[in-house]
Amino acid sequence: MTAHNQITVPNAAQLDALPYREAIDRVATLRARVVRAALTVSLLAGEKSSAQRAALCKELKGHAKTIRHTLTVIEGNAVFKTLPEELSIWLATTTQNHMSELRVIRRMADLTDQLQGSVCAETDAPDPLVQEYIAFGQKEFFEAVSTLVEGFWTSIESGRALQLERAMKSAARLDQSLNRLERIGKYVRSMSINASVEASRAGEAGKGLAIIAQEFKVLAEEVQQLTLSAREDIEKLDTV
Repeated sequence: MTAHNQITVPNAAQLDALPYREAIDRVATLRARVVRAALTVSLLAGEKSSAQRAALCKELKGHAKTIRHTLTVIEGNAVFKTLPEELSIWLATTTQNHMSELRVIRRMADLTDQLQGSVCAETDAPDPLVQEYIAFGQKEFFEAVSTLVEGFWTSIESGRALQLERAMKSAARLDQSLNRLERIGKYVRSMSINASVEASRAGEAGKGLAIIAQEFKVLAEEVQQLTLSAREDIEKLDTV
């Protein structure tokens, strides 16, 4: 994984909206993972069967592993294997603007690891740790993940707004160039008319000039058509 100081945000145009959404959903599901982990601990507290306890401990270990891995992804130390690496890099980059939320998620991952180790090593769940886990998950952790997810979407919208602004500036520059091209087209057309007049006056000697005048006329018409087509494209951009 790229180091923090080397991470760069990819151009939003290079990635579809759906992969973005899927990557963000991976972070958002941290909340569901914590709820499921707490529920698993609750089931463990009343379970006496060794086989069932082993199965529940395996499930709890899976929740803890998923939470820890998602944390390493948004810290910039891992990737989501089923998503483009650019998305993991983007998540890690955006998270650097939410260090306080990242600390909360790190604390939640530590608590999950601690809870999983304690619960599965004892017959009864340690109540103080369970209560701390639930209280922290319901308040600080849920708020941190919600803020982080909102930050991801804000980053995307800001990127789109910036790209649109750049596109509009490019369109403005293109409009200026088209104005110049239109003036050139009018000048060429004027020259073709003057050349045609002079060719007709010259009679037989003006045949060569008449051919040139015709070529100038065709060129002027092509310039006019190109500028008209380009302006239509700009008008479509303005309505987006």
